[in-house]
Amino acid sequence: MSLLIVLVLFLHVVRALSTHNVIGYLGETVTLPSRADPSWNLSKIEWSILTNTTWIATHRGGATNIDRFHRYKGRLSLNITSGDLTIRNLMKEDDMEYTVNLLGPKREVKVIRLIVNKHLQKPTINALFKSPAKGGGCWMGLQCSSQDEGVDFSWKIEPPTEALFNTRHAERNPGEIFMFLKNPEIDVEFTCTTNRTTENVSSAFIQKFDDTRCKEHNCRNRYALCLAIGLAIGLAIAVVLYICRENISPPCK
Repeated sequence: MSLLIVLVLFLHVVRALSTHNVIGYLGETVTLPSRADPSWNLSKIEWSILTNTTWIATHRGGATNIDRFHRYKGRLSLNITSGDLTIRNLMKEDDMEYTVNLLGPKREVKVIRLIVNKHLQKPTINALFKSPAKGGGCWMGLQCSSQDEGVDFSWKIEPPTEALFNTRHAERNPGEIFMFLKNPEIDVEFTCTTNRTTENVSSAFIQKFDDTRCKEHNCRNRYALCLAIGLAIGLAIAVVLYICRENISPPCK
């Protein structure tokens, strides 16, 4: 009995060590590699699912059958030289383990884990706030959100010298950035990229400051400066006229 238990555990370990992950995407085509020795002349290839109890594609005695299971009919191709299995028009139900039984100079069994993902959706960028700074420029916050789970966020800004980022906030919540824009007269483009494994997708957000509160604040600053200069000039004229009236002389007549 103990010998049987050891044998079962050994077979489970061998199965786990031989598992190979393959990533595919909904609606697309993926090839599951048999990982057979290229020098082998394969006399038997058997692909199966559901704990190695349901054959979906076989090659035996020179005959190939790729329509063994109704769900895969019309979607499979079997390479009888390499033993690789191709699945077209991937569905979420295809996400499972596949076992291939190979017979060449010797017998080998390999396990391939197919992971079916959905392509990443473009992220959405929203402005959280825009606030003028006292000495000029503008504070701004942006939020990048994604419908996908388990993605990483990154940001890019053009031109790169026009903004200073709050790096502490970016570390806590990489989907949001707080920044100070030094020159609100320049249009700035923000690009948010979401990334998962080997796939990434981006969205751009162009901030135009022609009609924003930051631009209006700078205009108010200029109007205030002009008003202050006007008042100063008016006051200087009033002082000169007063002096001339108090000290009547030919130059003032």
